[in-house]
Amino acid sequence: MRKSTLIHLIIIILIAFTYIFPLYWLITTSLKSYMEIYANPPYWYPPNPSIQYYLDALYKFFGLKYLINSLIVASVNAAIATVASLLAAYAISRFQFKGRDTLFFSFVSMRMAPPAVFAVAYYYIFCVTLGMKDQLPSLIIVYLVFNIPIAIWLLLSAEENIPRDLDYAAKLEGYGPISTLFKVHVPIMRGVIVIAYILTFLFAFNEYLFASFLTSTEARTIPTGLQGMVTVAGVYWSQMAALGVISALPGIIIAVLTRRYLVTGLTMGMA
Repeated sequence: MRKSTLIHLIIIILIAFTYIFPLYWLITTSLKSYMEIYANPPYWYPPNPSIQYYLDALYKFFGLKYLINSLIVASVNAAIATVASLLAAYAISRFQFKGRDTLFFSFVSMRMAPPAVFAVAYYYIFCVTLGMKDQLPSLIIVYLVFNIPIAIWLLLSAEENIPRDLDYAAKLEGYGPISTLFKVHVPIMRGVIVIAYILTFLFAFNEYLFASFLTSTEARTIPTGLQGMVTVAGVYWSQMAALGVISALPGIIIAVLTRRYLVTGLTMGMA
């Protein structure tokens, strides 16, 4: 084996270990008891694995309710953001109008600002003015502000790669702008559209800052639900790890189901 090949192999193994070991430790922790977690030397695998901690996380600590809330918020938000961004990217790419570049920059600049900058304003708007504290629609609306810009940027890059000759051909066939978008562009861009949906879904599913002060009990999501396992009596590590494993499943399932679109979507979006 060549020296350079060996070095590359070692680097790949180290990178893989860096990603896989935390996930392995999370899974093993979710199956260990309190005493096994604090054992010294540590157990590298659960000696007496139990799924009871998963049941506790889902029912005793209301993890199932938080999971459903997260799925609702993330799914609805990602769907709205993807469709709205698709229309916006198409309009910016294909139509000439005054302030087009300024409009695009204003969208993207919203994502450049740290989310904490908007915290006080959103709390006052949704909790004080509108009275929408602890409601799922408030999270969906807030997340749109941050998801739409990144989706527009990704979809616009893909739109620019579609030859305009296809638009002229579609026009000769009698297609209008909307028909051209959905019958010509969308089939070509479906990989990028899937990527945009996945990214916006994951952001909404994992977001903590806004969920921490816009929700309290009924609309809590997974990230804020994990916080509830840190109590004055101690930290419920096994249940927290179990809920962490459960929260990772939606993203993994979506990635597996859409894996055939991932490579084409990423390469087209970055071209």
